[in-house]
Amino acid sequence: MRLTPPGHNSFIDELSIEALRQGLRLYAVGGCVRDWLAGRPCGDIDFLVSGPAEGLAVAVCARHGGTWQVFGSFQTVRCFTATGERMDFARFRRETYSRPAVLPHTEPATTIEEDLLRRDFTVNAMAVELTGNSYELTDLYGGREDLMAGLIRVLHKRSFTDDPTRIYRAARFAGRFGWRLSDDTAELAAQAIKDGIPGLLSRERLRNELVKILSEKDPAPALEIIAENGSAAFIHPWLRSLPDISSFDGINARIAALAADMGLEHGMEFIYGLRLSKKQSREIVELAGFPVKMHRRGSVSRTGYKGPVSAVSSTGISATDFSEAGIGVPDDKDKKDEK
Repeated sequence: MRLTPPGHNSFIDELSIEALRQGLRLYAVGGCVRDWLAGRPCGDIDFLVSGPAEGLAVAVCARHGGTWQVFGSFQTVRCFTATGERMDFARFRRETYSRPAVLPHTEPATTIEEDLLRRDFTVNAMAVELTGNSYELTDLYGGREDLMAGLIRVLHKRSFTDDPTRIYRAARFAGRFGWRLSDDTAELAAQAIKDGIPGLLSRERLRNELVKILSEKDPAPALEIIAENGSAAFIHPWLRSLPDISSFDGINARIAALAADMGLEHGMEFIYGLRLSKKQSREIVELAGFPVKMHRRGSVSRTGYKGPVSAVSSTGISATDFSEAGIGVPDDKDKKDEK
């Protein structure tokens, strides 16, 4: 099946020619392919390359100006042109997890099949070849069929154990698109939650998943899902959805609304447990209508929430980092192809 990207991205033609010149195969992969199949425009393209991607980034910057950076541990290259376009290139790779909930070890793979198998859900495990203007869809795991049925399905049984952030990502997709988890995927998620696997995530990674949910146009459906399946309790036991959460403008205001709903004691625990910067925490406390109190102590077990954490670090992320596009720090394994 051919899937021509809707609209015109001038970089696609240019990169297709450059990839051929360098003897590489170039694909669009993940969320952009999912959205194209659903008839939704998506100009934010993740590029997948059959070999080292640095040469493509070098060629783009040579023609258009800009900078590029290699994230070696994840086999990825990020390029910013002088006019502000951002392009992410990743070579085929495989992943292994030494234990549940840790960041994976990645190494180059030789086939696209290996790369697609490591992804979160079937709907995100599709690619379109761009070299030679082929536009041939690669769908090895039934992603198109699940997309048409509105189903979220993992690719293997250990998916949520390897990476429990996928539990929150599944809720986010279900809330955004009105999808549901397939029966087998729902069972695997429920078992991982029962086993306490999300509690093995760091507080920072849990916070990032909450922030991504709150960055949705309407976070309420996803918040309802994680409250119902029990995964919200690993962020805070009193976290629940608010029907009017989308009426609050900005991440800080939405966190403050959730905290205010919990009441003073639990709301303060919740805010400080997110480990934000002191400045941001103070702003949220004030927005929630709580007295400013910057030193609450307690502990968080790696097997679950155990109370407020110690005073937040002044090196936490800032409010300006709280856009969906800005959260994907490389060491957090966030992938744009799984947005």
